[in-house]
Amino acid sequence: MDVVVIGAGIVGTSAALTLAERGVGVVVLERGSVAGEASGLNAGVIGAGGWGDQPTIDVALNMGSRDRYIDLAQQRGHDIGLDLTGTLTLIRTEEEWRWAEASVKADRQLGRRFELITTEELVGLEPFVDPTLLGAILDPLAVRAEPVKATRAFATEAMSAGAVIKTSSAVTAIRPRTDDRWEVETEAKTQRDVFRADAVIFAAGPWCAELGAMVGVNVPIVAVRGQMWASEPQPLVLRHAIAAAEALRTWDDEDTNNTTPPKLTHRFEHRITRHLYGRQRPNGEFVFGGDRVLTTDRTVDSDGISVNHDHVAELLPGIQNLPPARTWSGLMPFSLDGRPLIGPIPGHQGLFLAGGLASGGFGRGPMTGQLIADLVVGREPEFDITSLTPVDRMV
Repeated sequence: MDVVVIGAGIVGTSAALTLAERGVGVVVLERGSVAGEASGLNAGVIGAGGWGDQPTIDVALNMGSRDRYIDLAQQRGHDIGLDLTGTLTLIRTEEEWRWAEASVKADRQLGRRFELITTEELVGLEPFVDPTLLGAILDPLAVRAEPVKATRAFATEAMSAGAVIKTSSAVTAIRPRTDDRWEVETEAKTQRDVFRADAVIFAAGPWCAELGAMVGVNVPIVAVRGQMWASEPQPLVLRHAIAAAEALRTWDDEDTNNTTPPKLTHRFEHRITRHLYGRQRPNGEFVFGGDRVLTTDRTVDSDGISVNHDHVAELLPGIQNLPPARTWSGLMPFSLDGRPLIGPIPGHQGLFLAGGLASGGFGRGPMTGQLIADLVVGREPEFDITSLTPVDRMV
């Protein structure tokens, strides 16, 4: 069996590794470089919370991905900056506290490991936070890693297992053949190549929609710009990854309409909430971001950076006089209904889609790659993925 994977981000490289280790011939086609898009541009935070008593597919994507990162570092020996310290979601208001209480109670009833901690406990864990905060949700099992290093480690392992990764190779056409196989044509500088395969996996983030158009399929994934900033390196003072409860509480009350993705910070030009997440990297940089804007424009919005910086400073006062030293942005793949799309593309035997992971691509991508590889080779997934299949969601 031969498989073409389109996209060398965290999903594509993980899928390639799984397939190659099962003896499948794999070629990964990437128009840019490995980890050149959102997989390499995020803060590297991987949520967890534990498997619980009856893990859903959402839990499996997070915890399965966590296991794959740990395997990369501890079993395969890759330096990916793995840190097992955990994540704190900081709470400023009584309204956020009530939301957090309900959220943690619901998760703990399912056997998951989230904890609601008080101000005293929070300051004991992180003296760098604002001591007037009401507390935090602690995810003690959350981990973090360096995004570029981790994605490239998956690529290295995939190539060691026999996969071929071709960068600077933009896909220009996808055609069915009369023998029930597929042809994928690429353009690299002045050279054109054609690859033939039994199956093709779309793992190209927000560009999955462009790939779908090549075969007459409407893929309901759109580009959402995320942006981040980093400080100059500082003494190490922050142990945990940090998030804020503000946007999470707001999104819990959100009505979805399937015309625009849920969980954005802006509706058209109007900001509806502030969102942040980030950490201090091992080199001392503070790295934070959070805005989610429905656009293909990758221009960094300086006002959005300022809002995010001020939000961080409310929670971590030591940031107040520490300006951003650099900023950047990337495009994330948001599905219109807010759920990932993982499975065969209806009506197109041999085409598979693994996308729509929104802002959680790095945290859920390794398990997504493993699941789509299982489907391609005909293995029954260990988890019920019915809610994520593209059937009835691609019209």
